[in-house]
Amino acid sequence: MMNRRRALSAALGLFSLSSLSLAQQPAVTCTQGVGMLSQRMGKAWLCLGDNALAGRAEAVLRASENGFEQQLLQQLQRAATPEQAGSLRALRRRYEDYKSLMASAPSPDTQRELLNTASEMLTLAQLGSAPRGTTPWQAHLAARQRMLSQRVALLALAAPSGPGVDAVRRERQAVMYEFEAGLQTLRRAPGGSDSLRDGLTRAEALWQPLRQAVMTGNQPQPVFVASEQLLLALDDIATSCQQLSA
Repeated sequence: MMNRRRALSAALGLFSLSSLSLAQQPAVTCTQGVGMLSQRMGKAWLCLGDNALAGRAEAVLRASENGFEQQLLQQLQRAATPEQAGSLRALRRRYEDYKSLMASAPSPDTQRELLNTASEMLTLAQLGSAPRGTTPWQAHLAARQRMLSQRVALLALAAPSGPGVDAVRRERQAVMYEFEAGLQTLRRAPGGSDSLRDGLTRAEALWQPLRQAVMTGNQPQPVFVASEQLLLALDDIATSCQQLSA
């Protein structure tokens, strides 16, 4: 078990910082949606103990679980290679562990386990990605931006104390840099529509409150609210990018 987790953690270092309709999106975007939803679930679970957020966090958690399960089933049905299918089956097993963990109340120990499991699930989702096919590269980047918005929120809320805190802080900073670079790349991409440019302007404005909340500390309400608002803008960007030529 420990060897498997170390291997997955090593894979995360290689994959996590590289590279909304369920039925209509191409398979690769669907896989990246699974990765995003795994992080959004963890974020919502960490906010259940906040009285002001409990109801909304519960709704987000359940919606994310339902979306994850539907998308993962679709991906398993579409798997193009044995390797992809194996990664997705492993992701399904870790999801069961994730759900069991989230049946308990957040605590320092469960937060550390949540981070480990969320990282493994993200790696497995990336390993299970389908080939790019004819999907525009901008759509892949937009899908990754959605995941990064939830990953940075999770890292802010689940930041451990003691051993591991520096590693989490470094990853959080790297995710923030990557997200900002991704917005700039989409902004500079040729062929963008007015709706895409408008979406990017909105996302850039909504990113600032989340960035400030992440840098200030692990207060649930500003992180949760800002990350949910940003995700809505990123959904619009993803839709615009799907309409571009590959």
